[in-house]
Amino acid sequence: MAENYFQNIGIVSAGVFYKNLDNFIYTYNNNMYTTEQFAADFPTVANPIPAGENWDFTQARNGDKVSVYGFEVAFQRQLDFLPGNFFKNFGLYANYTYTKSDAKGITNEDGEVRTGLGLPRTAPHMLNGSLAWENNKFSARLSANYTSAYLDEIGGNDFEDSYYDKQFFLDFNMAYKFMPNWRVFFEANNLTNQPLRYYQGETSRLKQLEYYQSRFTLGVKYDF
Repeated sequence: MAENYFQNIGIVSAGVFYKNLDNFIYTYNNNMYTTEQFAADFPTVANPIPAGENWDFTQARNGDKVSVYGFEVAFQRQLDFLPGNFFKNFGLYANYTYTKSDAKGITNEDGEVRTGLGLPRTAPHMLNGSLAWENNKFSARLSANYTSAYLDEIGGNDFEDSYYDKQFFLDFNMAYKFMPNWRVFFEANNLTNQPLRYYQGETSRLKQLEYYQSRFTLGVKYDF
């Protein structure tokens, strides 16, 4: 990781990373788990699945090893080069992370080794950014966060793999200092009403969808 402060630019940082993990843990899920599969996996346990029924089976498993690598860049700048006292108080921040992984030792429902899988719950693209304005009494910030879709649970085959869909959050907050130790603040979270969305195999095969709506907070703070 390298970081440098430029007097006429701001802070710029960049870095690369690499990790090699052995015996990593991943979540295996099979929503078409049959009595025959249970008998093969647990021959000494009483079989609870009636013949002809399909159960949802989830299990923590170990893969052989996984390589995780990527890079991160960040930029922070006070826009003091803009004309006028108002515009000089703006600031900008941005951060981007790229992650790639290659997992080994994951098998399908037939015991065959699968290829082309990455480390579950690792998003390949993450982007954060914010635009802020601040002086000695008032501050405001608009922040955005984007995460691309990523593998969440591994199924018995490609069709049964579960993914956490891409997300984009937009938040806003502001505060006004009306006395030396007192300030009133306002926060608005999830302005995009971003849903929690899971899909199976392909984005068109919806598995779960939840909306949480935007959240607003108004209050007063006292600083000791």
